[in-house]
Amino acid sequence: MKNPFHLAGRWLTAAALGAALAAAPALAEDYPARPVKIVVGFAPGGANDIIARLIATELTNAWGQSVVVENKPGANGAIAFQQVAKSAPDGYTLGLGTAGPTTMNQSLQKLPFDVLKDFTPIVNLVDAPHALAVNAKLPVNNLKEFVDYAKRAGTPLSYSSPGIGNSGHFAMEMLKQQTGMALTHIAYKGAAPALNDLIAGHVQAYFTSAAALLPHVNTGTIKVLAITSDKRLPLLPDVPTMAEAGFPDFEFPVYGGLLGPAGMPPQVVQKINADANRALKSPAFLEALRQNAMVAWGGTAEDFRSFLVTDLARWGKVVKAGNIRPE
Repeated sequence: MKNPFHLAGRWLTAAALGAALAAAPALAEDYPARPVKIVVGFAPGGANDIIARLIATELTNAWGQSVVVENKPGANGAIAFQQVAKSAPDGYTLGLGTAGPTTMNQSLQKLPFDVLKDFTPIVNLVDAPHALAVNAKLPVNNLKEFVDYAKRAGTPLSYSSPGIGNSGHFAMEMLKQQTGMALTHIAYKGAAPALNDLIAGHVQAYFTSAAALLPHVNTGTIKVLAITSDKRLPLLPDVPTMAEAGFPDFEFPVYGGLLGPAGMPPQVVQKINADANRALKSPAFLEALRQNAMVAWGGTAEDFRSFLVTDLARWGKVVKAGNIRPE
């Protein structure tokens, strides 16, 4: 005779599983039933914070629930991502994933989390194009002239970045590897001093977000030679894309997307993805992106995961070829 307690245990397990499966669609239907938090690994006011607040506003309007942004700067975003990775995978704690603290840094050093194993990719929101700027006194007017000038210089030109492993550092390293230029990297503790020394002429070049360069474009202190987006930006209509400037193989997407902890219910992921994609078509959202020199992205959660796999491979090659070491 079979153990009745064993049979009862099996029945309860099956019942629990059935109840969980039945509840999954309801979970998505009811989500969100309370405020949702988006954790950002940088201080307020920067590009990452702007992206998070724009999507938070759109999702708040769509859901009728508050979507709040929590800034947790430190360790180049690692503190914020650790918090997200350790949160309950219920969709109420999300993180704004960006290239520097995730795919770039994971290619450079061991982090306390794995982008693909410890997170659920939800949706790639925007591309924040970068642009190459040089000091106004440098005798070049386009990207090819800059490359030729750097190759002819008796000593390597210097370029600034906010630190080792930063997107600006990796952008210039990629260009250096593709062209054979001799360049010296000067790592600063922050974007402001890196830009200030470009303007002052202490360094010759700086690859950074286009948004950061906008206030200085018409001051006569810098020249912007090329931009990493596929198309020219409305706010920088005279700046060619990298392809237009003669470098079609220079692919440098700087993403900003929503990630959640690993193990999120697929129905919740699909709901957030669908509502975020609708937000990306909002005229108000698109205008805000335009004003901040950003471009809407979108796509499925699987699209985002595939992109992350590709991005990790991209920066792994750059790190290896350049023998780049963390600080």
